[in-house]
Amino acid sequence: MRLSTTMFFVLVLAVAFALLRDEVGRVAVIVFITGLGVTVGGLMAIMTLFQTLGAFGEARTLAAHVEALASTVLVLAISSVGMLATMFAGAYLVQWAVP
Repeated sequence: MRLSTTMFFVLVLAVAFALLRDEVGRVAVIVFITGLGVTVGGLMAIMTLFQTLGAFGEARTLAAHVEALASTVLVLAISSVGMLATMFAGAYLVQWAVP
């Protein structure tokens, strides 16, 4: 890791710790991290969904179509549950951070 990257991480941590002193700052950091997590989860879900839809288009037999459909449904279910869990965890942390 380069020195400039380390300095950037230290700067980001310093800003986060400075914001965490205040209630409003705590809520802002929690909402930002929760939103970032949901966004990353959504992007991963969409990229995986494109792969499963591609497998659906390449399927030749009935078994391959069923496997592609099952994987598509599984990707949608797991990503929805993961994103919803992240949002509920963020909401729980906000309730915990504000007395």
